[in-house]
Amino acid sequence: MSAPAIPHQPRRRRRWPLFLLLAVVALAGAHAAALSWMAGQIQQGLEAWAAQRRAQGWQVEYGPPQRGGWPWAASLRLPGFGLATGSVAWQAEAVTLSVSPRALNLLHWSAEGAQQLALAGPSMPLRTASLQGEVLLNGQAPPTAGSVRAESAELQTSIGTILLPTAQLGFDAPAGQPLGLTLRIRGLTLPDHLLPPSPAFGPRIDDLTLDAAISGPLDAAGPLPRRVALWRDAGGRVEVKGLTLRWGPTAVSAAASLALDDALQPSGAGTVRVANPTATLDALTASGAIPTRTAYTVRRVLPLLTRLDPGGGSPVIELPVAVQDRTLSVARFPLMQLQTVEWR
Repeated sequence: MSAPAIPHQPRRRRRWPLFLLLAVVALAGAHAAALSWMAGQIQQGLEAWAAQRRAQGWQVEYGPPQRGGWPWAASLRLPGFGLATGSVAWQAEAVTLSVSPRALNLLHWSAEGAQQLALAGPSMPLRTASLQGEVLLNGQAPPTAGSVRAESAELQTSIGTILLPTAQLGFDAPAGQPLGLTLRIRGLTLPDHLLPPSPAFGPRIDDLTLDAAISGPLDAAGPLPRRVALWRDAGGRVEVKGLTLRWGPTAVSAAASLALDDALQPSGAGTVRVANPTATLDALTASGAIPTRTAYTVRRVLPLLTRLDPGGGSPVIELPVAVQDRTLSVARFPLMQLQTVEWR
């Protein structure tokens, strides 16, 4: 007598694909809901930030936010974005804010389409291959750090085109500490009207870097001159930890501590180190920045102060510098008169 056959269970086996499909749908729904919630949080943070800036006298404008970014991020697209404070204004066809689930405390932003930039004058067309950055978020507090990067920027001014192949600006604002700023610009090309007459400089600034710290309150409201005066009165200072410039024959590095005087003009002291100082002096004299008589006196003194750089063997000079009453002095010798800074 043969053993009874084991009955087949096709229905139970066929349920597994259905269960798997339902699980995938549920996970996708939860993921979409999470991204929608994150987009809502971005919008709430944006509205709070805009309200704070407007209370300080800024102009912040944008059209109805458009949510998107699924499935990799939560994003908020802001058409017709505009930002202005004092005499500086920037407009973009759209700005997109986004946050990835892998880094909820990092807000990424990028500009799209046509842009306009105003610097104490009419708006100027600005084109960039890429203009974007990040902001490190800290709950309800202001952003603690961030960066801005520009690639292949072209600014159309009334006197010519300014070209900026690469630029990066970073800031770091720990609670209760000075605001740290870093800047790196490479290949800045200026129009002829902004160039010194001396051909030794050339139209292209090869490299410019800045590492600085700003102390004092920066959140005052009202017109820019009032805010600057309040910052000065509260003991505001700018500590230039490092400044480097390579432009034609000029290779300069400097450090300084600066504040504002009673007329809201820069005032302070520091040190400057110049490679190939004779070539730099010739270029400044040819451009008219230094009077011929002053250049003659400086040229006679230079050999006494110049030494060879142990690293490269080129002549270098390191001198104390000071700025007071709109006059730049080097080793206590008045070198050049500076233009008045107008706060608008």
